Amino acid sequence: MNVFSDSNAVVRPARPSGPDWTPTAANIMLGRAVKDLRERAGLTQKDLAGRIHVSAATINRLENADTTPMRRTVESVIGLLGPDSATRDGLLMMLARTEEPEWFQHRFEDCTPDHLRRLLGLESMAIHITSYDVRLVSGLLQTPEYAAHIIRTGLHLTEWRGPEAERRLAQRLERQERVLGQADPPRCVFLMDESVLIRRVGPDEVMRGQLVRLRELTDLPHIVIRFVLFDRFIAGNAGSMAGSMAQLQFGRGGLPDLVYVEGYEKADYFTPPPRRARSPERPPTPRENHFERHLQLLLRIQGEACASPAESRRMLDEAISRYS
Repeated sequence: MNVFSDSNAVVRPARPSGPDWTPTAANIMLGRAVKDLRERAGLTQKDLAGRIHVSAATINRLENADTTPMRRTVESVIGLLGPDSATRDGLLMMLARTEEPEWFQHRFEDCTPDHLRRLLGLESMAIHITSYDVRLVSGLLQTPEYAAHIIRTGLHLTEWRGPEAERRLAQRLERQERVLGQADPPRCVFLMDESVLIRRVGPDEVMRGQLVRLRELTDLPHIVIRFVLFDRFIAGNAGSMAGSMAQLQFGRGGLPDLVYVEGYEKADYFTPPPRRARSPERPPTPRENHFERHLQLLLRIQGEACASPAESRRMLDEAISRYS
């Protein structure tokens, strides 16, 4: 399901696979490949675990990419299931990629929350991103000054002038560059509550600088910014209460689409069921239901609650004048 309503949008092919995958993406694709091999062999997770002398939980973590896979586990799976040489080489290539550090682990390991790691490891590979933020400007669009004020207020007073704030800001700016500074950046739709035009983050010059930056971004062909209006009704479910939400699309033949839903110091990640698992006889699981429900929420917000892109630009112009 595509949440983009622009019928003129160009659908680009998936990002290149193989060495160009991030370690997080390789981990997910490795898990999906192992699951596919296991199911083709007619084995349950418990069956496979017993035959290679590991726990069923180990196989479950491997298939769901919950941890970095153990090389001996993957090699045991390959040895037992005996895939052809091309499949075997592909599995080993993905395994080698998963063993490399993600970009944020070099400098920002100690200031990267666990719940954010999967998102940071995947968003640079997306071809489409739709995000919804209800309190603040999206992190991918924040100016250094705006981001610095947000980061400081989340730290203890004694940390305001220390290296912690500097590292967190540097991480946010590098994240922006890795996603939006690419030669071929993703097409992005940023939905933000109208309150971000009013809620103060820093003095007037910080607010004006941030809003001017948003106005400049609206002129780029791959970025759409729309504001969710105060007087519009939003579907009244738990998803609309989330701190932020995003859908990432990766194109055909690659990673599965992903919905990210952020809460207080936690996040949930939802993906659609594999095509072969979809049938009238098989009811969706609760997590699969969550994926569809959040996509429907994004669609409703865009279709029923948002100002148009042109109206959103006018709202930005008015807000800039208030801080000038």
